[in-house]
Amino acid sequence: MSKARALIIWLAAYGSRIVMVLLLLTVAGAIFGSLPRTHLTVEAGTDGGLFDAMAETLREDLAPYGVKVNIINRADSKNIIEDIADSSSVVDAGFVASDIPAQLNPLVRQAGTVMYSPVYLVAAKDSDIRSVADIAGQSISLYPKDSAAWAVCEYILRSYGVDLVDEMSSYGNGLKVLENTATGVTDAGCLIDVPAGSSITYAGDSLALLAQPGLRFLEIQEAQAIEANEDFIVASKIEAGTFELFPNVTPSKTIQTNAALITFVAKENLPRELVTIIAESFRLQYGNGTAVNPAGELPSTQLSSVAAFEGAQDVIENGLPWLYRNASFPVAAFLDKFLSSYGLFLTTIFLVLAILDNIGFSKPWHLVRQSRQPRMRLIAQSVAERQRANGTLSRSDERKLAAVERWIRSQNKGIDEVEDLVNQVVSQSRSSSRKKSPK
Repeated sequence: MSKARALIIWLAAYGSRIVMVLLLLTVAGAIFGSLPRTHLTVEAGTDGGLFDAMAETLREDLAPYGVKVNIINRADSKNIIEDIADSSSVVDAGFVASDIPAQLNPLVRQAGTVMYSPVYLVAAKDSDIRSVADIAGQSISLYPKDSAAWAVCEYILRSYGVDLVDEMSSYGNGLKVLENTATGVTDAGCLIDVPAGSSITYAGDSLALLAQPGLRFLEIQEAQAIEANEDFIVASKIEAGTFELFPNVTPSKTIQTNAALITFVAKENLPRELVTIIAESFRLQYGNGTAVNPAGELPSTQLSSVAAFEGAQDVIENGLPWLYRNASFPVAAFLDKFLSSYGLFLTTIFLVLAILDNIGFSKPWHLVRQSRQPRMRLIAQSVAERQRANGTLSRSDERKLAAVERWIRSQNKGIDEVEDLVNQVVSQSRSSSRKKSPK
C-alpha cells in the first residue's frame, strides 16, 4: 500500500476525531483567553506621597469589581515609566509626571491625564527669601531625589540658577516638605501636590498645611516660558485666598506657578476590561474640577503625547458601556473581551456560510454526514486488504472494524425504524380499503 493511500485511510479513520479535538481546544483557548483579569500592579512614588494616595484611591474604586490592586512604592518615581515599559517587570501601570523617552512610547499606553498638580514653592515666612533665585545657597526640603516631584522642582530651580546640593537638602513626602519649611527646619521647600478642590483624601492634610502662617509663597514669574520647554509642565495660577479667606487671606495675592500633568500610563497590552473600569474611576474621581482646572476638562487622553488606550476617552466622556452597566463585571468583561477578539471572525464565518447556503452549497455538517459512507467503505476495504495479506487482524484493525460495524448498526437502526413506520401505514391503509370495499 502506498504512503499516500495509507495517509488517506488514516485520515478517514481519525480525521473527524482530530478535527473535533482541535475544535474543542480552539473553543477552550478562546474561552480561557477571554476570562477577565482580576489583578493589577501599580507602582507609586514615595510611601505616603501624592502618587501613593492616588494609587490607594484607585485600589478602593476597583475593589467592588473584584479586582485586586497591588501597590509598589518607588521613591525615585521619575523612573516608574521604565518599570512599566519593561516586559519582564511585574508592574502594570503607574502615575507619571515626567518626560517619557521616545523609545518607550511604543511599549506603553495612557488611560488619561487626571490632574494638574501645582508646583508649590514656599519659604519660611521669616526668611530673607523673596524670589526663586534667592533659594540659591539656602537649605531646602524636597521629595526624594529622582522622584517626579524632585525632577520638576530641580528643573524649575535650575532655570533660575539654583543648583540643588545634597548637603543642603532634606527629603520626604509632601507633608514633610511643608512641615520642615513652616517650622524652620529648612529655609525653603518645593513640591508638586494636589490643587485645592481635589477629591483625593491626601489633599485635606496638605492643603491645610499650605494655609499655615509660617509659609510664604514664591512666584514663578516665567511660568509660560517654562511651559514652552517641557511637554508635561503647564503654566498655572494659585488664586488669592485658595487655602484660607478668613482671618488671613492665603495666599495674599494670586501667584504665578507651573503645574505638572499627572497621567496614568500602563503596559500597552493592559486588558481592555481593566482599562474600562480604570477610566470610569478617573471619571468619577477627577471630573469635578479643582481650583486649577474647570469641571469636565479632566480626565483627558488629549493632553499627553503617549497613545491612548482604545475606548478610554469614550468611558471618560460617557461613563461605562451598556454591557458593564447591565451585567456583573466578570460577565461583562468576558463578553467584551470575547467579542472584541473573535466577534469579527465569527461574523465573517456566519456570513460566508449563509452565502454558500443561498447559492446551493451544502452546509458543512451535511458534507460531513455525506462523507461518512465513503470513509467507512475505505476503512473496511483497507482492513480487508490487510487481512488477506496477513491472515489475521491487528488490534488497530479490530478497533477500526468495530467502528464501521457501529456505524452500520446506527444506519440500519434508522432504516428499520423508517421501514416499520412505512409498513404500519401501508397495513392500516390496506385494512381501511378492505373495510370500505363492497361485498
